[in-house]
Amino acid sequence: MKIRTLLLVIVILSGTVSCNKSETTAPDTLTMYFNAGTIPSAIMGSVDAKGTTHIYAFGPSIWGGNDVVTPDHIFRIYSMTKAIASVAAMQLVEQGKLTLDGSLNELMPEMASIPILNEDGTLVLSSDPITLRQLLTHTAGFAYTFTSSRLSTFKPDKWEYKDYPRIFKPGTGWNYGTSTDWVGRVIEKVSGKDLETYLRENVTGPLKMESTWFNVPVGIQDKIVSWGSRDSTGVIKEEYPRIPEKTTATFSAGGGLFSSMNDYLRFLQCMLNYGELNGVRILKKETVESMLRDNLPAGVNLHYEKQDDPDSLFGGHNDEKDRWGLAWAIETNPDEKTRAQGAVYWAGAANSYYTLDLKNKIAVVYFTQFFPFNDRESHNFYRLFEKEVYGNGAN
Repeated sequence: MKIRTLLLVIVILSGTVSCNKSETTAPDTLTMYFNAGTIPSAIMGSVDAKGTTHIYAFGPSIWGGNDVVTPDHIFRIYSMTKAIASVAAMQLVEQGKLTLDGSLNELMPEMASIPILNEDGTLVLSSDPITLRQLLTHTAGFAYTFTSSRLSTFKPDKWEYKDYPRIFKPGTGWNYGTSTDWVGRVIEKVSGKDLETYLRENVTGPLKMESTWFNVPVGIQDKIVSWGSRDSTGVIKEEYPRIPEKTTATFSAGGGLFSSMNDYLRFLQCMLNYGELNGVRILKKETVESMLRDNLPAGVNLHYEKQDDPDSLFGGHNDEKDRWGLAWAIETNPDEKTRAQGAVYWAGAANSYYTLDLKNKIAVVYFTQFFPFNDRESHNFYRLFEKEVYGNGAN
């Protein structure tokens, strides 16, 4: 068994996330799993509504280095951005600047004008209203090329729209895709501010999430961790520039944020307290409750297209039996001794994951930083940690 660096980080009261309990060693199950595996680095943490926090870190922040990743190191969180952006949109609903079920077609003609690509390859226009609820639940018809074979083979001679075509009429199906990016553009148009500014003023700033940015400030860029991919032989290699080579002026609400373990635990602790953290309220309790409920239309279910070699890719993240709220998937068939039915969860493309369980008042976050998504070894590590958290009294 190869030996690797292992550290249990105890977050003290003076840290960015308060801690009411400490331990001295990581559970043997986690240590053994990491030492026997191929993951170069990982960090995982849990927090309850009172701020009791446990964080375990494995491996270096820069692969091949001698340090150990910390709760302040910064990861590309990809689709874990969606939950934060969805909270921002619901703030505007609370303020009466948006409604969940009113048509956005007039506000966003560049979105509403995007045609629908039928199964036979024909493109048709649709005047059916697109709503914020549909965007937040991925029922507006938008997809990604990697979640729709129809889009992956779509190669028009000329295309003038700001997104790929939709693949069904609004409200008639579910497909995970670019809907939350459109939510971000809605936020920008309604607020009159770019998404980075809006989030800093209304979500990440008030919650003191000082490592969460689309453009990470130069002064903390050295905290960004290595990232790479697992190749066809199973080896994970660092392949991409650690520090962004240029800033972005186009902010992806669907997957553009960087964040740290400390920051994302703060965000989820706020959700555990129904929108309030340390005297700062960013959402009303009833709004958070509405986000946690099943918001899918009757008869619409989750559907993930199967990949060519699912055994090599899927670690069990995608579950078509589950439902969808206004930011995340909803667990409907939990494993024994783990997250409760009704808990919500989601992930990021570089194998980061989270669980938010309001029934048990516990949140779990797991960060690694490599592709492809839903790597079996990484997803199993996240679920193993989750079981350790619940085995110690969460359930």
